[in-house]
Amino acid sequence: MDKFMDNPWFIRGIALFFAVLMFLVVQSDEEQGSRAAGGTDIAVLQDVPLEVYYDDENTVVTGAPETVSVTIEGPGNLVRTTKTIKDFTVFVDLRTLTMGAHKVRVQTENLSEKLQASIEPETVDVVIEERISREFRVDPEMNERLLAENHVINSLEVEPATVMVTGAKSVIDSISFVKASVTADPGVDGPLEQQASVRVLDRDLNKLNVAIEPAEVTVKADISQYSRSVPVKLRRSGTPEEGVTINSLNTATETVKLFGPKNVLDEIGELTAEVDVSKVTASGKLTVELKKPAGVTKISPGSIDVDVQATVNDNDEETAEAPGEPDEPVAEAEPPEEESESEPANQADESSGSKETAQQGNASGAEDSGTADQEASGTLNGLAVEVRGLEEGQTGEVIQPEGPLSLKIRGPKSAVDSAKPGDFKLFVHAGGITEGEASLVVQVDGPSGLKAEPAPGRVTVRIAAA
Repeated sequence: MDKFMDNPWFIRGIALFFAVLMFLVVQSDEEQGSRAAGGTDIAVLQDVPLEVYYDDENTVVTGAPETVSVTIEGPGNLVRTTKTIKDFTVFVDLRTLTMGAHKVRVQTENLSEKLQASIEPETVDVVIEERISREFRVDPEMNERLLAENHVINSLEVEPATVMVTGAKSVIDSISFVKASVTADPGVDGPLEQQASVRVLDRDLNKLNVAIEPAEVTVKADISQYSRSVPVKLRRSGTPEEGVTINSLNTATETVKLFGPKNVLDEIGELTAEVDVSKVTASGKLTVELKKPAGVTKISPGSIDVDVQATVNDNDEETAEAPGEPDEPVAEAEPPEEESESEPANQADESSGSKETAQQGNASGAEDSGTADQEASGTLNGLAVEVRGLEEGQTGEVIQPEGPLSLKIRGPKSAVDSAKPGDFKLFVHAGGITEGEASLVVQVDGPSGLKAEPAPGRVTVRIAAA
């Protein structure tokens, strides 16, 4: 072994090996340094925006993706700079294409010529359609789960009521709903106003890609405790004072509004107002407090005015004194001084006859008077019903029954005999009633002293906007 190592060629071979090894190491370091300084490099750029050039005033393009992936290769320093600042554009140019479907190659611009670029996808499928605008009505909506207990949505209003929607004709034709939804925390118990975004949906409730002007609208929600309007029925209670006759009870308040749980209010058909006639001493108005039925939390209004027509009989004292009046002239009569003895007898007979005649006359007169004041009844026909209490911009008409009504009257015979249809006015009070149909009580304006009852007592009225 020592002899072998003492051989000069062995030493020369070892030296050559190490020389070659050192050369290769140095060469590798130089290549790596050269590559780091300016050699070829590769980078992948994700989510690069894709620009679409087209006639955006008259056409709409669908199908083009919003972003693409771009792979660039070239000098390392240029690749790194391009990746950082992204000063190039990826686009498809549709300006020379006609309406319809097209497959278009994706291109780049402002990219250095020293860089090679590959785009994924290389081509895109697009559809060019006519651009149109159409006005749509906005439907406001609110989830009832947001309401407090026993509260309801009375109305939803939106301002502006319509929006302009712009997009491809096929998309505009597929629009089924344009909505603005109210959002709020649960427990809403009063009026609410907020800005809401407009959503455009197809029949499957898919959101459509369109332009909306304005994109937001103001929604106003009228929310209150559940209520229901019911007719008022008057019922007498108590006994009138002696000499007082109640002819009629009427009120201008046709309906009242009840507040409370829906299941309670829906079972109430009418509200009975108890009128204590024992307090009535003459015709006039009487204020009656309304009592809340079980489960009802509030009544509006809480009281009503009742028009009481009464007859007060104050002739009892005069009737008691009337029999004594004919006796006074008879007691004061004196016979003539120059008459014969037989004449006083004749005079007495004549006086007696006169007294009997006077008494008979008084009796006859009392009988005639009793006939004149006897209660009678009658019927008047051909009376039309007037609709009162309409708000501005409303009209009202009686739709059931058709034609005029009849009126049954009762009272003193002389008053009944002289009564004419023109003496009475039939009307219903439609105040506070919204558009639609309602059954209302017929009320009567007429002479006092006569009790009037229309037939039928209720009519159906249609309320509409003028």
